[in-house]
Amino acid sequence: MSKKSFKLQASSSRAVSGAFGAPDGPLGALGGHFGAVSSSPLSYVYEPPDLSNISEPNVVVAFKNLQKKDSTTKAKALEDLLKYVSGLAPKDGVEEAVLESWIKVYPRTAIDTPRRVRQLAHLLQGAIVRASGKKFARCMPDIAGPWLAGMFDGDKMVTNAATESLKQVFQTEEKLNNVWKLYLGSILGYCSDAVFKETTNTLSDERIVSPDDAFAKHARVIASAVHVVRYAIDNTPEDALGKHQGTLQYFLRQKKLWEFSSHSDPAVRRAVYRLLDSSLAQKPGMMDLEIISSCVLLSSLSISQTSSAVAYSRVLAHLTKYDPTVWTEHYKGTGKKTAHKRLIQFLAKGSQGASSEYWEEIDTLLSNTPQTVLVPPADVTDHSFDVFEALRDGISNREEPRTNQAAAWNAYLNLVARFQTFPKVDRERLIDSTVMPIFVEYITPSRKTSSWTMSTSQESILPVAIQLASASQENFIKQWRDLSQALIQDMQASLPEQSKDFERSQDAIVTKARRWFVLQVAVMKVEVSQEIRTAVIDTTELEIRSAIALLKARNGKPHGAAFHLGCAVRSMEDVLASREDVKTLVGDFVATDVPDLLLSPSAPHLIWLLSLLNGVTDMGPLYRSNLRTVLRAPDSNAKKRALQFLVLYPFVAHVSQDQELLESLAATLQPAVENDAAQDAILKTAMANPDAPSQLTQSLLGRMIDNLTIDGHQLASLRDLETVAKHGPEVIKEYDASTEDSGLLTKLMLLTESPEPAIYQRAWNVSQIIQSISSADPAQAYQKKVRIIRQNLDTSEEDALPMIPLMEIMQQVMNQCEKERERAALADELLPDESQWNDALRPLYAARLNPSLAIMNAAGTAVSLVESSGSSIPVTYDKDGLSAAFRMFWFTYSLIELGVLEHATDERRSCVYRYLAVVSRLAGDRMSIESSNLWKEHTAEHQVLFVTIEVQKLLQIWYRKGPSNASVFNALSKLLEDSHGMTARAYYSSLAFSAMAEEVTEGHSKLDAIVGSDNLKSIKDSPNDFAGIAAISAIRDLNVLTRVFNELLSTLTGCDLRRYANGLPNLVMLNAILANEDFADVLSSIPKQRLVFFVQHASSQLVTLHQSAGSDAPMMITDLNIVTEILRALTPVLPVLSETYGSFWNDVLERIGETWSPKLELSDEALPLIHASLRLYSSLLRCATGDSNDDLDDAIDSHRESTSSGMVNLLNVLSRLPDREHKPRMLVNELLARLIARSERPINPESPLEIFPILASESIALQGAAYEILHHGIPKEQENVSLDKALSKDYVAKLPEELLSLALEAPTMESLEDVNFKRSMPASVRTYMLTWHLIFDHWIGASDAVKNDYVNGIKEGSYINGLLDFASEFLITSRPRPIDASKFELTTYRPDEEIPEKDAQWFLMHLYYLALKYLPTLAKAWWRDNTSRQTQTSVESWTEKYISPHIIASELHAVSAWAASRDTDPDQPLTVKTSTPAREITASIPIDEQAMTIAIALPPSYPLSRATVAGLQRVGVTEQKWRGWIITTQGVINFSDLGGGGQSLVDGLAAWRRNVTATLKGQTECAICYSVVSADRQLPSKRCATCKNLFHGSCLYKWFKSSNSSGCPLCRNQFSYA
Repeated sequence: MSKKSFKLQASSSRAVSGAFGAPDGPLGALGGHFGAVSSSPLSYVYEPPDLSNISEPNVVVAFKNLQKKDSTTKAKALEDLLKYVSGLAPKDGVEEAVLESWIKVYPRTAIDTPRRVRQLAHLLQGAIVRASGKKFARCMPDIAGPWLAGMFDGDKMVTNAATESLKQVFQTEEKLNNVWKLYLGSILGYCSDAVFKETTNTLSDERIVSPDDAFAKHARVIASAVHVVRYAIDNTPEDALGKHQGTLQYFLRQKKLWEFSSHSDPAVRRAVYRLLDSSLAQKPGMMDLEIISSCVLLSSLSISQTSSAVAYSRVLAHLTKYDPTVWTEHYKGTGKKTAHKRLIQFLAKGSQGASSEYWEEIDTLLSNTPQTVLVPPADVTDHSFDVFEALRDGISNREEPRTNQAAAWNAYLNLVARFQTFPKVDRERLIDSTVMPIFVEYITPSRKTSSWTMSTSQESILPVAIQLASASQENFIKQWRDLSQALIQDMQASLPEQSKDFERSQDAIVTKARRWFVLQVAVMKVEVSQEIRTAVIDTTELEIRSAIALLKARNGKPHGAAFHLGCAVRSMEDVLASREDVKTLVGDFVATDVPDLLLSPSAPHLIWLLSLLNGVTDMGPLYRSNLRTVLRAPDSNAKKRALQFLVLYPFVAHVSQDQELLESLAATLQPAVENDAAQDAILKTAMANPDAPSQLTQSLLGRMIDNLTIDGHQLASLRDLETVAKHGPEVIKEYDASTEDSGLLTKLMLLTESPEPAIYQRAWNVSQIIQSISSADPAQAYQKKVRIIRQNLDTSEEDALPMIPLMEIMQQVMNQCEKERERAALADELLPDESQWNDALRPLYAARLNPSLAIMNAAGTAVSLVESSGSSIPVTYDKDGLSAAFRMFWFTYSLIELGVLEHATDERRSCVYRYLAVVSRLAGDRMSIESSNLWKEHTAEHQVLFVTIEVQKLLQIWYRKGPSNASVFNALSKLLEDSHGMTARAYYSSLAFSAMAEEVTEGHSKLDAIVGSDNLKSIKDSPNDFAGIAAISAIRDLNVLTRVFNELLSTLTGCDLRRYANGLPNLVMLNAILANEDFADVLSSIPKQRLVFFVQHASSQLVTLHQSAGSDAPMMITDLNIVTEILRALTPVLPVLSETYGSFWNDVLERIGETWSPKLELSDEALPLIHASLRLYSSLLRCATGDSNDDLDDAIDSHRESTSSGMVNLLNVLSRLPDREHKPRMLVNELLARLIARSERPINPESPLEIFPILASESIALQGAAYEILHHGIPKEQENVSLDKALSKDYVAKLPEELLSLALEAPTMESLEDVNFKRSMPASVRTYMLTWHLIFDHWIGASDAVKNDYVNGIKEGSYINGLLDFASEFLITSRPRPIDASKFELTTYRPDEEIPEKDAQWFLMHLYYLALKYLPTLAKAWWRDNTSRQTQTSVESWTEKYISPHIIASELHAVSAWAASRDTDPDQPLTVKTSTPAREITASIPIDEQAMTIAIALPPSYPLSRATVAGLQRVGVTEQKWRGWIITTQGVINFSDLGGGGQSLVDGLAAWRRNVTATLKGQTECAICYSVVSADRQLPSKRCATCKNLFHGSCLYKWFKSSNSSGCPLCRNQFSYA
């Protein structure tokens, strides 16, 4: 520290010592009360605490940091101390040394400038006291003052911290009050020190604290200390205060204290004012009023009181009320500082931004201020009322809040009333100068008299002003007449219509008239003399006459006069009724002149005048006449304006007496309903008028409702309906009461489903309003909702209410049904009955059934036997694409969920069970085949599927109850009954019965009773009946099934199935028995000879059927179905005969091959045949794997080629159509794919070219099958390609164009925005990824030369960029967090179809891994050329974390394998070592007793980042040549196009070895790169003819290009090849 600084510090210390240490200072008298102190506890100059006895080193460091100047350091130190104290054990407490140190630093820290430091200081104080317990009591005298002062810190957060710390220690109000009582002496001592001793320079070091911060700190300390004293006065009991009465009195009598009342800081002023207020209330005798008057009045009245005006005005009012002599006897100001002038100066400033409370306190102040201060004696004779002028200046101040106006004018008028009581005051002159200008300015505002301006919101004080002004009666009447005459003159002098300011002129007249009659009404309500009342009436009569004359003269154009006339009639209606002449004048004007003026600008006011007279006289005829006149007028804005006001008032009810006039009015208002925005106001007015004729409003409302269904009119109609609902709810109620139709609410709820936001939002708002109107009558609202449900339940028209809103209404209805009886009635009313179900299902039954459904159920190809209804009934759909049957299906499910079915009758329950089962079968077909018509394609599929699945779950629960449930029993019986016949209804009833019978738990004897012996007999006698097939599913007795099976087998074995009419039905029933799982064990007990005869006959029938179709023509539909059923029957039968020899094995396989022949035409009719043949072939393959016979094995081997080609043919045929929405086709595709995947011998197509297009199929299964074929064939083909490449240098290996074409267009995230990967992977994405996997398969088994050709081909087409872009987006950049690849095995891939999203991620990661492995250079170029820095960083980080470790491990393993497999060459010895953890390869070549050594280091993000080569040991060559070898080796590694298997690293090591060995053998190196082997692995071959030096061709090319010459790099002569 410099000497200068040291002296400055010493000076400051002396200053502080002199101020606080001298016992004879200005506060020496306080020494007896507070005790002498050596220095202030708040001064920044103090003796540091002794930290030597603190045992915890961290605490010592924290205390030292607390004494530093930096606020952040202090805050951190306090946080550390708080953490330390909070962690102390209760038994340990805070050690004494810490307490002593804290007591010294706390007062200063608690007032520090940074808020955070003060806040933490108080929190730490509370924590220390809690941890110390009673031990801290001895320290409280030193701490109580600053701690309590923290409660009054100017910052709310600091205040909260101090208050909270006190409450945590002193947990009750009583304990906290005891602190004030016990330590009041030390608290007052602290406050006295803070107020009287401290200054800005003693609290802050001026060298490091800015003046503003030092001033703010000092102000904060003073304010908080004053607040503490004020709080003590208000809340400390009198006995405790009495003990320190002398100290408190001395404190309150100090002039320095009250001088702070004019402090520049508002917080300090407010604190002093509040202290004075409390002192006046509690200790008035302790104060010196002369000091108070001098400081609080003389000094403070003249300063700005911004932010303290309310507190100041309050204390002035209380002080004046306590002792008014503070303004007179105790006031010492003279000249310009007299009390009157100071008060005037203060009042002229207004509230200075304060609330209206300021003016309330001013009112109290002025009511107690001595008269001599308000009006000095010298001014009384001069009639000077400057106090009023000052008040008006304060009220009209630009910064005065408008909300204060009422309170301010109230104080003003109260002062006027007080002045009237003063002697020697001219009261008339007082009123003229202080009140009457208020009225003039109110009526005719002027800038010159703006100080008198009173806003309309303060009109409530007008009566007070009138009451005061009426005391001067003559002057009031004269002023009133002058104002009235001025208004008449303004009306007469208003601008003509041609003037551009015409409207502004008339609006001014209207404004004056409105205010004039507000004032007039106020006069008539106040108690004034009769003379004044008569004068008001006389002026009004004159105004009426003048207005009528003016309107007649100017044809109604000055509409301000019309408004004035209306106001006059309305305000003086009772009085004018007694003046017949005026009444006659107005009546004649209305009857004679008004009809001619209804199209003038005055029309609105004149029609208002008519409404005012409606109660006085019969206005019906006159109104109808006027309305007819307006309606006949040509269309114009004036006509519309007149109509709007003619339908506004109650007399519109008169129009109902004239039907023709009513119809004419309705026709005129019709365009407003038809989207005419110009007439919206008329419509709104008419509908909102409760007196409007019902016929008029109902016709308009009906038109609005009709327009809701017309495009282009919907929004306008909704707007009109909203207007009616809000302003005319009675119209809606009347409409509800007059009609049983619920079309309004239905149409509104239909519009809530609109795709246009403006329509659906407004429709929802209107429906809510209308429902709230209807809810006033709960019974009526209930019935209306039930009607809505019934009207919309079994319909599927476009205007039908969607299901979601319909079910919301149903929920509301259910909420209103609380009693059991009500719910039973509701169930009967809402659950669909049988006729409703049949009507809804009839169009669905009429449609043709898809033949491919035979794959999905036990009825098989019997679906083709369904008889056509002969007529086509179109299926209708609602706007969501749902048929009526499905709407009922969904609605019934919702009712069941709400428990309605529990209250239904058994008959209704049985109906529900039956039809839900039937529609569930239809829904199953719709989910299987998109062409089914239960719902349309664009329906919200997830909702439909959810409902269907939930109903199927409910059905299973019901079925398991079985026939023991009466309703289920009845449903089963009825379904079996409905199954008779070959209609669509019988077909679906049989399916529903079969589903129910399969779920019924075994042991229910009633099920057998339902089937009955009659039905069993019908199986044999009448097979053309779906009831027989249904009955088979219900038979539980295997003996019965066996008997029926044997009978059917016997019948079928001996007949020609084509000619036998019941052949196909019997086959279907036979297969229905074979489909029974329990019958599989019985089948093996059937005599095998019988089965052999059946098989032989069936195989011969297959031959016959195929021969009958011809070689090229497809089979007939009936023959297809018979063949299908035969193959289905052979599938379970042939495995039973697996050990039986015979020619039928060969026949069956031959028929299968013919089935898959190229002549096959793919159609839904052929799908069941293909499915049956594939199942049969799969069954035969399984039989051949066991102990089968030689005939079966030979047959399979002999037909393997034909079956293989047949499966390839099926692949091509089936891949032409998608299968996502066609479940039968999907099942066939999946079965074919499984057969191909499980084939023992790979399927070799004649040409792979016919397989490549199948990869683009939309069938996931067929894609996989094609992939399996190619995946096994491509690697084997590479051996031949490599051989061709080796035999011919000109041969260029190419990837198949058909395969590359599938990789041209990579998927993008934009194209996949709407794709749900959780459901399935899109076929296009799967095609793209399978394509790339097959491309990478070409690297397996290929030679380096072939791989190089493949890389060049991919590079030329830029194919890899699309893959890498898609991978980086899908896996990394498009997600908030990149995919965690550690959960996947990246080096391999196995399809995971259960979780499609996971499958796509895994597959794409694997492809990215293969791209980096086989195409590292292209991948690196893609990454390097990416324009997005963020993408580069993300990809590099993700690759480094998940991919590079696998690549590096693979590369190092390949290098190790190469080094181990390489033949040892004594001329080229090379030792290679790899280190996976270090990602490093070390290679060395021994030279004599030393070794040349290099190290290849792979970066963490390899291969995106380049490998680096470093020379570890150089032997026998120059540094330049060694460096050249290193650069060449690194170039070979990093720029090699060969990837995978560590080939680039191997090539680099080989290049380095050849350089070394060639040099050792005398091989000349390149004179440019100083290497023997170049980066492209070539030797120097270009020799200069002049200097004879050798160069690499690539190095020489780079030299020529960079030097722009063809000279030799060494001799500079023209280079010519030697």
